[in-house]
Amino acid sequence: MNKRKYEFAQELNKQMQEKMFSKVSISDICETMDCSRQSFYYYFNTLNDCLAYYIKESFKNQIKEEYLISDLFNYFDNNANFVKRCNEDPVAKTIFWESLYRYVKRLLDIIYSKNIVEYLALYGEQKEAIISFYVSGLLEQARIYLNNNFNPGKEKFVAYCKAIIGSAEDTRAMICRFTN
Repeated sequence: MNKRKYEFAQELNKQMQEKMFSKVSISDICETMDCSRQSFYYYFNTLNDCLAYYIKESFKNQIKEEYLISDLFNYFDNNANFVKRCNEDPVAKTIFWESLYRYVKRLLDIIYSKNIVEYLALYGEQKEAIISFYVSGLLEQARIYLNNNFNPGKEKFVAYCKAIIGSAEDTRAMICRFTN
């Protein structure tokens, strides 16, 4: 990770604690960091790119494949203010959920590739269909968790998500239906 690039992203996060994403400007960030706008543009084309980078890096640091489901809900708990601020702004909300969708899809693809031999024999479109199905279910539970202000509790939502994913045998059975 490039340290300076991440500093710009962290400054964006700080600015978003005080105001909506749509009210933050590149000039604000550069002024606070005492640098030129050219420095910002060296790393990012737009403020949206900076936000997407920050979100991706925060996911990489906090959501791991070994504990995907629990890490997902821990992320929401540990970053509640940031997530809520993103969801208050239409542009930031779109960037946040699209970034999370892509990240969780990538992790789930890695998990299935490592653990379910039959998954490797699927065509790309088949893998995409399976992964999209499961990720959509997980993220719907995450949205409900966020919209209900983290109630009825993380444990319930983790259990719901584990039920959505099912066991490796459930996934194998679905894959076998695709290959027959």
